[in-house]
Amino acid sequence: METLGELSLSEEKTHPWGTEDPTPCLTEECCEFSVAVAGSPGVGKTVLIQALLGLTESHQHSNAASLHPTRPGGPLLYIHPSHPGLSLWELPLEDGSPEKWISEADLLLLVTNGCFSPVHIDLARSALSQGKKLCLVRSQVDCDLHTLKRRMKEMFSREEALHSLCTVTLQPFTHLIREGEIRLFLVSGYEPWKLDTAGLKAVIEETAALCGRPLSLVQQGYEVIGDKEISELQSALERGGIPEMVRFIQNSLDTLLDTRIDFALEGGDCSVRHSLLNALRGVPDEEDGSAHEKDPETPTEYPSLKYPKASLWDLPGLESQEFQVKDYLEHVNINHYDFIFLLLTHGTEATASFQSLLSELKKTGKKVFLIQAYQEGEIQLEEESGQNEVFVLCPTNLPGPEFHRLLGNLEKQLSTHKSRAFMLSLPNLSTEVIQKKKDALAHEIWKVALLSSLVACVPVPGVAIACDMSLLTARLDTYRQELGLDANSIASIAQQYGVSAATLTLEIHSPAGKGVTRKLVGKMLGSATGLGLEVAGVILHRFPLLGPLATGGIAFHANYSVLSRCLEGMAEDAQRVLEKALKLTSTPMN
Repeated sequence: METLGELSLSEEKTHPWGTEDPTPCLTEECCEFSVAVAGSPGVGKTVLIQALLGLTESHQHSNAASLHPTRPGGPLLYIHPSHPGLSLWELPLEDGSPEKWISEADLLLLVTNGCFSPVHIDLARSALSQGKKLCLVRSQVDCDLHTLKRRMKEMFSREEALHSLCTVTLQPFTHLIREGEIRLFLVSGYEPWKLDTAGLKAVIEETAALCGRPLSLVQQGYEVIGDKEISELQSALERGGIPEMVRFIQNSLDTLLDTRIDFALEGGDCSVRHSLLNALRGVPDEEDGSAHEKDPETPTEYPSLKYPKASLWDLPGLESQEFQVKDYLEHVNINHYDFIFLLLTHGTEATASFQSLLSELKKTGKKVFLIQAYQEGEIQLEEESGQNEVFVLCPTNLPGPEFHRLLGNLEKQLSTHKSRAFMLSLPNLSTEVIQKKKDALAHEIWKVALLSSLVACVPVPGVAIACDMSLLTARLDTYRQELGLDANSIASIAQQYGVSAATLTLEIHSPAGKGVTRKLVGKMLGSATGLGLEVAGVILHRFPLLGPLATGGIAFHANYSVLSRCLEGMAEDAQRVLEKALKLTSTPMN
């Protein structure tokens, strides 16, 4: 039977970029940590793993990164891309097969929804003899509590029931238990995040730290290779082999990267509206290129400074135009915009012109977000919103809770591509915005990695694309700009917050954050280990034909490793830069 390492694929020992030993250039060492979760069918292993990853069984991504490396019913691999070296293996409990796996696992979880059997005890003894960390998990405890409560009625005590359950469950291990060596965790089936799940997460983190591989199980997003995308890739492969698959991936990436977004601001006080528009572009009021003139007579475009395919539009107010509402919407070319920020002043919603405008906008199918904007220092008036949701924003004091609530609504109502474009168009207003940017960029990584490795191995006529390191270098440089780490972005942030650009630059620690070159990318590819192996397993399991290509040119897992780690490092750089700017701004000058 294969080992965990064999199922995760083996790494190349030689690199086509030279024999020189590459110097480590990543900010963190690769965190490779394996957790084996063993138990009989039906005891809740999958639900437990999803709870440890912060997912639920019904979550759309809960099974998106699982790997079936052997026969049906065999081991399953779950991936945690925030820590891509963290592997959670779901193992069947039959014929003692898990014993062949635990030698490579760092931590073993034995799961049962009843009493532990002699097979469990033998596995526990084997794990302890190998010096492995062992935890016992009693699952579906909520069912037991429900049954006891129904039978005992007023005599039922939850604390006493849980204590008795622990005692009975641990009894078969009495002769193995020594101080601190074996712990039992009670887990709910219906609400698996309750009871002892948090404690079990803490033990996983502690064990990883003791192994010299610290990690945190706080959910930070998951690499998604959805069933729809897998199906489309399979269809392309069947239609025209690898060349057709390459074309499909490139077209998919082109569609993503070329997505344009246009959104408009209309209504409200002109100066407040312009202040909000400037804040969304990261431009101080009154600066060259900012919106600070009077109400425009025609729609005025202000390109995003962060994302070249995004524009903010300042629309003339309806009251300033001698048009009926329908004619006004035609005059401002309303169909050009993906959504509208409609600003309110106190009492606006009560006017007939506003109600008519809002009604006509809804008829066009345009997404409209009502904004009550006010300047800092003004008295904030409560808006009678009726049935309309209103977001209260102070342009000079963004982001704030209301702004993040607005972002959440936008994400729900826009398509994935449009939402991505909008997030990337924003300046780094908050740590939440930076995280959303990182998440948006992370969703393309597997496509870029796969495309680069395939094109490097199989020339595809008619595909205009820079191959190998050129593609990786270009995308990493784009990540750097979109996360605000290039010189122009740092200078803009420094001017906006009134701090030194040199001081902010000192907060950029990752090699890629400081500058992306082909030489740097080559070194990182040469030192890439572990990260990406699991995702490569997903790809190669579904498309066995690609197996021989994984070791030619630049291997997929190396591409994925470099892109993921660099994006993680640059996002952390962006967070530090913002935190430093905010700290210096709030520090009184002597």
